[in-house]
Amino acid sequence: MPEYRGDGDSFERNWNSTEEAHYLHWTRREPENQIQLAFRQHWKTFQELLPANLAGKRVLEVGCGRGSLSAYFADAGWDCTLLDISPAAINLARAAFEAQGLNARFEVGDCLDMPFETGGYDLVFSIGLLEHFEEIENAIGEQVRILAPNGLFIGYVVPHIPENVQKEYAWVCDILRAILPLTSAQTKTPLYRSDQLSPPYLAAMGAAGLKNVGASGTYPLPMISNSPDFPFTLLPSDAERVLVKHFELILETRHQQTGKNPWLCQEGDGQAFLVWGQKT
Repeated sequence: MPEYRGDGDSFERNWNSTEEAHYLHWTRREPENQIQLAFRQHWKTFQELLPANLAGKRVLEVGCGRGSLSAYFADAGWDCTLLDISPAAINLARAAFEAQGLNARFEVGDCLDMPFETGGYDLVFSIGLLEHFEEIENAIGEQVRILAPNGLFIGYVVPHIPENVQKEYAWVCDILRAILPLTSAQTKTPLYRSDQLSPPYLAAMGAAGLKNVGASGTYPLPMISNSPDFPFTLLPSDAERVLVKHFELILETRHQQTGKNPWLCQEGDGQAFLVWGQKT
């Protein structure tokens, strides 16, 4: 069995070791692969969560990686800051933003002790960060500390849930792995992921002083890849475009059937869940 780790060195190795670590999954055009589609849906969903009384447009992404979602905020005119413990991730994000003409500040730092003033941000969010902590109280408390009054906290959490939507498609990924075997350049350090759903996160958020808290499952689609773990390995471009069209049809059908945001789902069914709350 591999040793699953969640320390900064493990993330640094993954950001340095794989070609897909260099992909910024942001585009102004129509999504061309399944991860671009996912981040487009994340962006739409995050906008729906923003409260009407948000005072400003200062946003911090914690554990930013390449900063794919921050790129949407930067493109929309937000004052963006990106923080990651991995220097490699920050270098990738800075290079990607410069290549796209997007403005942001970049900081290497620990999310448990961030170099930011109290109350300095109107929105603080993370994607794929909190599940790597066995104890989440300090990580959430530090993000709440730097929120301005009425500021919004959003956590996108990717727990280890074997029974989610991915279960029915594991065989497809197994076939792809047989056809497209992984190379040494695609080797990834296994990372610790919690198997907890939202209740302990909501409890920690309440203890940190957040109000109007909520949670929902999200990302109700399978991840089709010979290596779907972080960082996600894309299929050949033609295959990705076919998947995008198929997934867009699924999402449109879900919207027509429910009249609701099709990117949200029952918690435990999707690839991830969202938690959110406002500082009062």
